[in-house]
Amino acid sequence: MADRTPLVSVIVPAWNAEDTLGETLASVAAQTYRNIEIIIVDDGSTDATASVVEQFILREPRARLIRQPNGGVGAARNAAIAVARGDFIAPIDSDDLWHPEKLERQVACMLAAEEDVGLVYNWSRIIDEHGRVIAASTSPTLEGDVLDRHLKWNFIGNGSTPLFRAAIFRNLHYNPALRQAGCQGCEDYLLQLQIASRSRFACVPAFLTGYRLRGGEMSGDITAMIRSHILMFEILREWLPAKYRPVVDRQLGRQLAALGLTKLRRAEIGGSFASYAKGVRHSAAEAAIETVSRLVRRIRNRSSDSHLLGRSFSDLSPDEI
Repeated sequence: MADRTPLVSVIVPAWNAEDTLGETLASVAAQTYRNIEIIIVDDGSTDATASVVEQFILREPRARLIRQPNGGVGAARNAAIAVARGDFIAPIDSDDLWHPEKLERQVACMLAAEEDVGLVYNWSRIIDEHGRVIAASTSPTLEGDVLDRHLKWNFIGNGSTPLFRAAIFRNLHYNPALRQAGCQGCEDYLLQLQIASRSRFACVPAFLTGYRLRGGEMSGDITAMIRSHILMFEILREWLPAKYRPVVDRQLGRQLAALGLTKLRRAEIGGSFASYAKGVRHSAAEAAIETVSRLVRRIRNRSSDSHLLGRSFSDLSPDEI
C-alpha cells in the first residue's frame, strides 16, 4: 500500500447510549493515529444520543452522524460501512473504550503484514460502568489460519477490538438475521468467523480495548447470548465447508446443553431437558472436555491478573499484565 498513513473508518453504532457515548467518542478522538473518519449511526434512539453526537461533531471535524430507524447493531454497522471511505474499518460499540495507541499499533501491524491478513486484533480488559477492571482478561496470541481455533473459542471476545481491511466488506456484512430472529448478540463473532474462513489473522499483544459489561445489557443476558450462539452455529453449519461441520456441531451441542442448564435454573423443567438432550446428541464428550478446559483457563487467568481488578482502564498501561 503506497500511502503509509491510510484512512481508518471508525464506525460507532449507538442506540439509547447517551450515558456512555461521550466517553467512547472521546477515546476515539484521542487516538494517536490521526488519519481517521468517525461515522456514528444513531439507530433509532429515543434519548439524547443524537444530541451527544451533535455536540461532539462541533469539536471534532472528522466525525459525522447518520440517523436511521431502529434496525439493530448489525444494520447500524452496515449503514456506516456503506458510506465509509477508509482503507481499514474499526468498529467500536457505544459503551466501550480504546487506549489512545489502539489504532496506531493495529495499523502498524496491518501494514507490516501480508495482504492475506484481513483482521488484526488485540487484547481486551473487561470493565464496569465506571471503567474499572472487573474480570480476568485473556491474552491469546493466535495468528494465521485461525478458523478451527476461533470456532472452538471466541478468543477476540467482542466487536470493539478488530481492525479489518475494508475490501472484506465487498462480499461480507454483519448478518441481520440474528436480530430478525430475536437473537441479537453474535453478529461480531459470526462476521469474524466468516472472515477467518478466507483471511488470516494477526495479533497486537496489548490490552488496547476496554469492553464494558453492565447489568441489563445485551452482553450480560446469558440466555439471549446462548440463543444467539445457537443461531450463529446453525448459520455456519450451512455456510462453511463440510469439513468444519464436526467442530460446528460440537459447539452447537455445547450451546444447546448450556441453554438447557440455564432453563433448569429458571425452573423451566420441560424445556431444560429438551435442550440439554438435544445438545448431548450433538457431541457430549467433546463438549464436556471443552467446557472443563474453559473453566481451567478462566481460573488461571483470574489468579494471574487479580492485582488489576478494581483499577481504572484508562490508568493502566496496555502492556501491563
